[in-house]
Amino acid sequence: MSKPLEQPFTPRSPDEQLKYFADVYRDAVTPRALAHLRARARELALPLSDDVLLVFAALDHPDKVQTFLNTQIYYYDDHTVAHVEPTARSPYAVLQTAFAHCFEGALFAYAVNFLHGYEPRLVLLESSQDADHNLVVFQDARTGLFGCNAHSAYPNLDGRTAQYRTLRALAESYRPFYYSDFTRDPRDLTLVGYSEPIDLVAKYGVAWIASEKPLWDIYYTYIDDRVRFHYLDDDSNATHAYPLIRAIKERWLRVDARGKVFVSVDDFSPAMRALWDAFWNAYDTSYPRARGRAAEIETEFRRLTGTTPIDLNINVEELQGFLDAGFQINQLVRKEM
Repeated sequence: MSKPLEQPFTPRSPDEQLKYFADVYRDAVTPRALAHLRARARELALPLSDDVLLVFAALDHPDKVQTFLNTQIYYYDDHTVAHVEPTARSPYAVLQTAFAHCFEGALFAYAVNFLHGYEPRLVLLESSQDADHNLVVFQDARTGLFGCNAHSAYPNLDGRTAQYRTLRALAESYRPFYYSDFTRDPRDLTLVGYSEPIDLVAKYGVAWIASEKPLWDIYYTYIDDRVRFHYLDDDSNATHAYPLIRAIKERWLRVDARGKVFVSVDDFSPAMRALWDAFWNAYDTSYPRARGRAAEIETEFRRLTGTTPIDLNINVEELQGFLDAGFQINQLVRKEM
């Protein structure tokens, strides 16, 4: 769990915050470790400052990265608070602000672990009617067991030490603690699956590690139609597309002439359309999650489509934000709808 935001909070300037972290970790860095990181940065042509290199050098194991995220970095919630401006901070900016949300914390962990040779991969936990969660997965070189780094404001949704034999077991460890962001009811569990590992360096190169600019290109495009997901309730090793991606490819989501995204019920199959209509007739809008008969219909809809009526409406907002930010649908799917 991230460092709790204490009130009142007086932020430092970017340079002061970076110097603060460097001073905190200066005595924890050996000359050999610092020399190794400097050589690694030169090899990759990464213009990292001395203070950044010092902090990165001190975090020479994923467990140290997790401790840093838990004790030094505040959680920045740009999804559930209406007045908060969305961000896509680079690892450099995380050090300059001491703030990160889930994705930003993951990029920070990925960058540091990559520089130390841990061959990290990003895995996205897939939820239904809830925020997804980014894990930066690594394998212990000696045991082969999986662990991960993660940044969260919720207890037990941060990282894991390397103790899991498979990625499925690692993802499964989050399920008992993954409850709805909308209801805040610990009994309302929402985790449904996890992605196959994503190699961010292979996809985006390494320049982003040293960038001071927002990393919107990674934020909006790292999940595309090439990334496959596994359901936690299906051990057949079958895979599926991310629900938003499938909705685009199936034309359940379309864009009108004004650039507005909408749910295209005319492109539903007859069975899907019948369930859609039945769901909204049964759904009690006074509660954010389906209950009673609506929940039963929702289960049938998910079995047929891999998504839910509520998730499709959430996807409309997500895809609209993607388009409004200047990105193109062909960056998510290889053939435009």
